[in-house]
Amino acid sequence: NLRQSPMAESLVEAWLQLLASPLAPVVVAVIFLIAGGFYLLHEYHKARSMRTAYHSSKFWDKRYATIIDNGIPGQEWYFLDGAIMDIIGEIAEDNDKVHDLGCGQSMLCDRLRAKGFKNLSASDFSTVLIESRTLEEKKRQKVLGAAEMGRIQYIECDLRKKLPEKESSVAVVVDKATLDAIIHRKDEECKKDAQAVMQQACRMLKPGGVLLSISLNNDEVWNRFCSNKDLIPSEPTSILVRTIDAGQPKPTKANIYIRHLKRRA
Repeated sequence: NLRQSPMAESLVEAWLQLLASPLAPVVVAVIFLIAGGFYLLHEYHKARSMRTAYHSSKFWDKRYATIIDNGIPGQEWYFLDGAIMDIIGEIAEDNDKVHDLGCGQSMLCDRLRAKGFKNLSASDFSTVLIESRTLEEKKRQKVLGAAEMGRIQYIECDLRKKLPEKESSVAVVVDKATLDAIIHRKDEECKKDAQAVMQQACRMLKPGGVLLSISLNNDEVWNRFCSNKDLIPSEPTSILVRTIDAGQPKPTKANIYIRHLKRRA
């Protein structure tokens, strides 16, 4: 009870006097500035922690475990439509090996298989995800049969450290949002990781093979973080405008940059 506490009564009286004085607006403004500063600092550290987590397989294991356990539909980063299928169809034959780099829950390989591609693989560094997708694939094979539909091989692999496929064995490597997730902080650590992944992609590709990158980053950002002397643009960057879920309250329109990078022969 405030009335039973002389100290509390004194503080309330002092506060009321201060609010009634000419200094009241200044005091209130200072309080709001301090509170706002603490809030912004909290949000900054929260956002930085989230961005840093993108580089950790434990973060993705936890995220995918939650999604799988709760039966939440898989997320297709950016988009996957006929335009992407047509682009891959133009640069790869049905029997060529196509690899989805950092696949997540994308249905890219499933869509390619439906178009007749039979030599497909996908990699990710989340153990939970790869185990789940491998199990799903085994169930599909029992129902539909590998001979008729082709098999998708899911490979657990940290692309910064090792190859998911043999050297010079892949005709097309597809990066859909993986490199964007890697360079999200736009710092030197991100650049180092992006360069490592680009080098691994280059090693996987056959001479003349293509890295197809689907990105939200323009050429200036891409060249600063992801350029590789052995992967040469085979045609100018093209831009598709699509409505995507970019973590906003509602889907937003964005420029999607499509890059064809050919490994030196």
